[in-house]
Amino acid sequence: MTCISEITDELLLSNATPEQCEEFVKKNTDEMYYVPAGYRIGGVALMGRKAIPIGISGPDLIFQFVKPCRGFFVLKMKDAQDEIDRLRAKFKK
Repeated sequence: MTCISEITDELLLSNATPEQCEEFVKKNTDEMYYVPAGYRIGGVALMGRKAIPIGISGPDLIFQFVKPCRGFFVLKMKDAQDEIDRLRAKFKK
């Protein structure tokens, strides 16, 4: 099983509400998608509401992540082109 700390490079926001996370992703990315709970990034399933925001900023992914009993965070995965390609293919606008 993969741990989120093994695949992400930077913590951008912590102890936030889902709304704050979504706004952060929206303001700090060039392209944004909403994925369903259970969508996997690097083998880790995202938990949360029905629509989880994931943004693309250059070669990086910026996304909301929730840890039970710890709250909501926004994380960055650097140089994530494979994940970006998969995201775009699955959730074309």
